[in-house]
Amino acid sequence: MKLISGLAAVTLAASTLVTAPSGAATPTEPAGVRTVSAGASWLAAQLTDGIVVGEFDGFVYDDFGLSADVAFALDAVGGQDATVVAIADAVAPKVTQWYDFAPTVYTGSAAKAIALAQVAGREASDFGGTDLQSVVEANVATSAPITGRVQNTGETDWSTGDPTDSLNVISQSWAARALGGQGSDLADEVMSFLLDQQCDDGSFRAALTKDKAAPEQGCAAGDVGEVDTTALTVINILETPDAPLAARGAALLAASWLRTQQASDGSFSAGALGANANTTGIAGWALAEAGHDGAATKAAGWLRGLQVADLAPCASTLSAENGAIAYKTADLAAARTAGKIPATLQDAFRRASAQALPALAHVPAGGDVAVSAPATAVERSTVTVNVAGLGAGEPACVSLGGRATPVTGTGSVVPVEFTLPSGTVAHTFRVTTLTGSATATTTATAAPNPVVPSPVVGDLAVAKVEKVGRNNRFEVAVTCDGAVACAGKLKVRTARRVERADGTKARLVIAKSAYAVQPGRTRAIRLELTKPSRALLGKKRIRVLAVQTARGAEPVATKFWLRRK
Repeated sequence: MKLISGLAAVTLAASTLVTAPSGAATPTEPAGVRTVSAGASWLAAQLTDGIVVGEFDGFVYDDFGLSADVAFALDAVGGQDATVVAIADAVAPKVTQWYDFAPTVYTGSAAKAIALAQVAGREASDFGGTDLQSVVEANVATSAPITGRVQNTGETDWSTGDPTDSLNVISQSWAARALGGQGSDLADEVMSFLLDQQCDDGSFRAALTKDKAAPEQGCAAGDVGEVDTTALTVINILETPDAPLAARGAALLAASWLRTQQASDGSFSAGALGANANTTGIAGWALAEAGHDGAATKAAGWLRGLQVADLAPCASTLSAENGAIAYKTADLAAARTAGKIPATLQDAFRRASAQALPALAHVPAGGDVAVSAPATAVERSTVTVNVAGLGAGEPACVSLGGRATPVTGTGSVVPVEFTLPSGTVAHTFRVTTLTGSATATTTATAAPNPVVPSPVVGDLAVAKVEKVGRNNRFEVAVTCDGAVACAGKLKVRTARRVERADGTKARLVIAKSAYAVQPGRTRAIRLELTKPSRALLGKKRIRVLAVQTARGAEPVATKFWLRRK
């Protein structure tokens, strides 16, 4: 599939990445600027002395058609006039090698060469010493039933040797665009024959009628439209200077048909080839040209997923190829596996990029990218960095030293959290996009010495007389009213010395237990009489002293009575 003969020039201002000291920037510039700028830079880098050099089965050749595709894409996105002119000037001296394969003249290629001359501001009637306008006009039929039909001459079927003509509807649309731009006397006839190829549903069929003597030379019953052909024809008609009103109406009708072919994810398919960047690219651009902005934006969003955007330090595998657009997801995955774009996929990446780049200008809008961070923060604390200006779906990388986080734009401010390392130094946060980076700085301050709360033992809650059950157990309660947990050891002794079995006197341990109570809670502590104290506690009550202790805390003593139930 070939690119359109001319893409509408759209001037996109260069994006700006700014540093915001605080707050978030208000998006004002389209995110498509960054996306397109990266793609345009990659495409320009594919040129060798103004021409894309191709290779097939070991044969190296000047790919004039793809070189023109690059020129059309760069002309469409704007700001690349010098490169567009350099391509045209490089092709001009060799232009006959593009279309003239004596005895065969491929008129569609000659028409495309006229379009190249036109976007570069060169004279098509003297392009490298060749009158391209005369070449195309000489091969326009002037007799019924094919009046206005553009034809190849001297072409034969390679398998049979019989005369043939492979020129199709795409080539017819190139000729309509080219001759219209030249003010040719045959422009109206060529355009009229092109419009005959439109089917009732608004689409354009791909092939012209093989039998040039047949009375019916337009779209007939059984013919079906093709997305690629329809999209290219829409753009060529809308790019034709002073195109007849009927032609513009036909283009708008065709664009409406294109909308019915768009998948819910924004992509377009080319028959059995499925969804791909080439078809989606030209269809998205055609829809934008026809004013279907919403559908164009959906197509651009899908295409963005096939554009290389390895933003260091988040990713670096294909960073040297940033901006390139893969034909399919599988091609992008294969390049990542290989660590570069393999030679076998180089041509596919170039063609996909040239045909999809103009559509990428319609990705969801963003603005000037800015990053903001707190002016100061305590070392080892977590800070929030805000990234503003990213368009929905736009990739970026936010980093702090060796730590990096990939982010995807949402159309609003994107927050990213980082934990500062130790040290009272300035830390620089950086957000990187396809076209540059912005920074913000946070100065770390020393962390204050941690305040260690004093341990507390809590308040012991007991009755005046606590009763001991037959199981030799009794309960008390500890209430913790502080901000930290209350913990310690509780030991209950006799309040006075008592006589022991050996005749000596001492304060006898009645019960003991460790405990912990959460702040704001009250917990019951179950205590069990020690064996020596069980005989002491008969039917009479005894006075006891409960002491709560914890390391670093003041001990608390509480007196109460114990007796059997």
